[in-house]
Parts: sequence; C-alpha cells; structure tokens
Amino acid sequence: MKTQITNYSHAVGEFNYNIQLTPEFRQGIFTDEKVQKLTRAYLVAKISELNLTLVALEFGPDHVHIFVANCKNYAPCQIIQFLKGFSSRMMKKIIGTFSECICGETNSGVKDIVAGVLAKQLPMLLSTTLKKVNQNI
Repeated sequence: MKTQITNYSHAVGEFNYNIQLTPEFRQGIFTDEKVQKLTRAYLVAKISELNLTLVALEFGPDHVHIFVANCKNYAPCQIIQFLKGFSSRMMKKIIGTFSECICGETNSGVKDIVAGVLAKQLPMLLSTTLKKVNQNI
C-alpha cells in the first residue's frame, strides 16, 4: 500500500490505527466462517458510517485485527468504542451473549441462527454500505 500524506489546516501526515478486538473470555468464536462473515459485515458498515478507510480486516480464532486509515476526526478509544459496541450489540441481538452461545446450551443452534441472519441481513448491510460508498465517491 502506498503511503498517502494528507494536508490538514494545521498539520501534514496521516492518521492510522491498528486495532485488535477480543471477545469476552477470549472465546474462539471466529472459527465459524458464518460468524466471521456477519461480524465483518457489521464492522464494515460501521467503518463506512464513520467515513474511515478500511485497509485490512483479518480474523484469528479468538480475535479480529482491524487496520483503519483516515482517522483524524476520532480518538483511538472512540473508534474502538464505536466498532466493538456496534458489532457486539448487533451480534448479541441475533445470538445472545457470546459466552452463552459458546459455552452454554445454545451452542448447537448458533450455526442455524447465524445462517438465517446471514440470509436476511447480509444483503441489506452490503447494499447499504455500497450506497454510502458510492455517495462518497
């Protein structure tokens, strides 16, 4: 990736953050590809809403790495709060608390729930994100 220096009214440079988000109790929830897709869609939607540039988004079994650029309007703690709060809240609406799903009785139904949500919400999230991206171009 070529470094792009930006001129601001008071500075010249760039604002980039490498963020790692980890679920409660460091559960390996991202081993399921459907959970990854849904979490990725929520994170991309929120990053687009904040007008940040997503450089990279990669999953480990128990964490996600996000590299964002063009962050001059937000402090690192605000970006983390927005991304983790939004994605966690949306996933909990669908599945319940992550610790219940991974450790509890609902584990067998998690894949079915996530598959149903992917079928309903993913196309809507992607189309909304693409509309916002196209409006910004």
